[in-house]
Amino acid sequence: MTTQEFKDRLQGLVALGDDFGALVFFAIRNEDGIVLKKANIINDVLTEIASGYRESIQAELNRFLQDDHMSVLNLSDRDERENVIYRYDIPDVEPSYFAQMREPVAEDAPEYINDRLFQFDQESFGDIDYFVVMLGTEENHVVVYRDNFNVNLLKQARGRYYLNKSGTQITNLKEDILRMDSQIDCMLLDDDFFIVNLKNLNTSKEFATIIKDRANQSVDLIADLEYIDNVDGLRERLDELSFARRLMKAMDGSPVIGLPTPTVLDFVSNNPKLNNVLKVEGGKIKLDTKKAQSAFVSLLNDDFLYSKLTNNDYESSSKDRL
Repeated sequence: MTTQEFKDRLQGLVALGDDFGALVFFAIRNEDGIVLKKANIINDVLTEIASGYRESIQAELNRFLQDDHMSVLNLSDRDERENVIYRYDIPDVEPSYFAQMREPVAEDAPEYINDRLFQFDQESFGDIDYFVVMLGTEENHVVVYRDNFNVNLLKQARGRYYLNKSGTQITNLKEDILRMDSQIDCMLLDDDFFIVNLKNLNTSKEFATIIKDRANQSVDLIADLEYIDNVDGLRERLDELSFARRLMKAMDGSPVIGLPTPTVLDFVSNNPKLNNVLKVEGGKIKLDTKKAQSAFVSLLNDDFLYSKLTNNDYESSSKDRL
C-alpha cells in the first residue's frame, strides 16, 4: 500500500461520519494463551469510543496533510525517519497479536456470544492483556490494537477509595475501574499491518525478539563477507534494540552487500568520513569499536553520498529514490 493509498483509506474512514462505529474486544490471557472476547459495552459508551477513535484517525491523517515528508514505509526499509508509519513486512514471523486483530474480520470469524463474551463471573479487568477495536462499518473498516498498561487498571484495595459524584453528594465506587483511550499502536487495513506508534517497536517484547533474531541472522551473513575481520562486537550489541533494528534494516536489501570486495575497501579507504573510523588491516575491516560498528551499518545502508553539484560528501539515512 502506497502512502497515497494509505491516506485515501484513512480519509474514507473519517468520511463515514455518524456511520463510523466501534466494537471493542478484550484479549484475555488464560492458561491456554490469548482468547478474544467481545466487551458488552452499552451503546452510548460505544458511540463515545467510536468518536474518540475517529478523531485519532483524523489526527493521523492530519500528520500527512501537515507534513509533506510524512511517509508510509516498509519496516525493512533502510530508513530511520520519525515522521513515518511502518508497514510490517518481515516475512515468516509476526507478533502474536496480529492473529487476534485478524479474527473479527475473518470470513470464518466466530460468533462473539456466550463464552466469547467478556463476563465478570468468569474473568476480571485484570485478565485483559490488550485491546482490539474494530472501527468503521462492516464494508469499510479498520482494526486497531492498543496495549493495556498496568496503570489502566485501578484495583480496589483496603484503604483505597475511588470517589465519584452521586447527585449532590460523593460516593465511593466499589468495583475495579478500567481506563481506555483512543490511541493507536497498530492498525490492520485490508491485509496490511501498520505500526502507528513507533515507541511500540522499542517497548514490545515480541517486536524486540523478532528484531533481535533477524539482526542475528544479519550478523551471520556479515560474518561470511571476506572483507570483515570479526563480528563478535556486532553480536554483543544486539541487546541494544535501536542498533539491532538499524542492522536488520541495513542488511535487508543492502545495495552494498553484493559489491566486489575491492570496491568496498577502496571506498572505505578514500572516504574522509570513514577512513578514520573503519580501519582496514590485511584487506579486512575491523569492527572492534562501537563507532566502527555504527559506521559499518551506515556503510551497508549506503548512507555516504556525494553531491555532484557541490562536490561535497554527505551522510544521510533518509533517501527517497528518484
